[in-house]
Amino acid sequence: MGRLLIALLFSIFSFSAKAAVWEDTNAWSAAYEDKFAEWVRTSWHVGFFAQPTLPNGQANPYYKLHADCADTVYSMRIVFAYENRLPFVVQDPTASGKIISNRMDRWNNLDEVSRVRKFLVFIFNTLSTRSLPNDTYPIAINPQVIRSGALIATTKTHHHSWTLKEILSIGVPHLVYNSVVGANSGYTLQERKSWPNPEWVFAGNFTPQGHAGFRYWRPAEFLNKPVWEVPGYSEEQYKIPLKKWTRTVQARLARTQETDQQMLERLLQTSCQGFKDRVPTVHEGIDYLEKNPRCMDYATYDTYSTPNRDNRIFDDLMAVRRAYAEILQLNNGSQLSGDIVASLNKIFPAINQSARKEAASMPVQQITQTSICVTEYTSGRSIDLAEFKRRLFAGSVSNNPHDGYAQRWGETREPSERAKKCQSWDPWKPDLGSS
Repeated sequence: MGRLLIALLFSIFSFSAKAAVWEDTNAWSAAYEDKFAEWVRTSWHVGFFAQPTLPNGQANPYYKLHADCADTVYSMRIVFAYENRLPFVVQDPTASGKIISNRMDRWNNLDEVSRVRKFLVFIFNTLSTRSLPNDTYPIAINPQVIRSGALIATTKTHHHSWTLKEILSIGVPHLVYNSVVGANSGYTLQERKSWPNPEWVFAGNFTPQGHAGFRYWRPAEFLNKPVWEVPGYSEEQYKIPLKKWTRTVQARLARTQETDQQMLERLLQTSCQGFKDRVPTVHEGIDYLEKNPRCMDYATYDTYSTPNRDNRIFDDLMAVRRAYAEILQLNNGSQLSGDIVASLNKIFPAINQSARKEAASMPVQQITQTSICVTEYTSGRSIDLAEFKRRLFAGSVSNNPHDGYAQRWGETREPSERAKKCQSWDPWKPDLGSS
């Protein structure tokens, strides 16, 4: 009898020792999807991993987690699932037909919060933008499904993704995301209240097989199945002409009309934020460069180079330019304030000419009263958005992490000695075309 009791206790102890990351006592439903959307809208923000405490004063269990773009997308779903005792299940990209879920039991010796942090880091190291198509599906262009908690992904050409915090009343997405991070990156995420350039998003494959555009989470029972079998699957967004994509989608999602002034202020803020966000990224690359004198391998180069970031800033500035030119053509800017006109004319001094001609003739822009987004990009050296735009459009700004501050910020177009001797990948220069 004693031996039976011991065996029973050992059996119970062995079973309990195999702790899941968290126990899922609830199941996903339409009501929980609504709750998820509301949680993302109200609680998902750029400081999610950067703030040591929560609004209620408790310690933030997700503090100091480094997340890149795909990590951010997966984290949004994982954290809500954990906090609401829901399952989190995705396809295992390392084993065909297998899944990864919150029922993993490899961290039995840890408390639950520690298990969740370990699980998040495991997901960060295992999943990526390449795995997102396995776990999500393309959705229709209507506000019932394009809402908080969805995401936007690019094709594999640019391997980027954004979480959708919400669709603003004007039909524009408020996106929370992050870029590739290095060892010394901060924990604050990034955000934008503007459309990414659809030509960049759908680069190389504007079809369902490109896996780009708006997507939502597959139910667990539809993992490892053809994506078109998922309820709600839609190819609608791929049937809109690419040149009209942003305008068409925004019109379908908008509840109110934004004024010319509001639109230009929003677009300028997006461009300014991209400019400012570039500063710590470049600084981190140069910090690595100073500590590591050898040429970078591809993986390191990819971490510290900025071709996609620079391309996005260029696209954002071109969006401002196009919008301003259209407004001037339609109503001569009659709805705009004098201050914003002065700032825009400083950034785009030849708005009636092509961007190529403007870039060729634009003089150096000093910081003046009409400057906006004045930013110190390295100790003692500051420029405004107009001067950064001039350097970027002139092709002077380097995305090569073998370059120093002078090259990375366009003070000179001459590559550094290290950049000349080391291999580079994916160089980017602005394509002004005939615009």
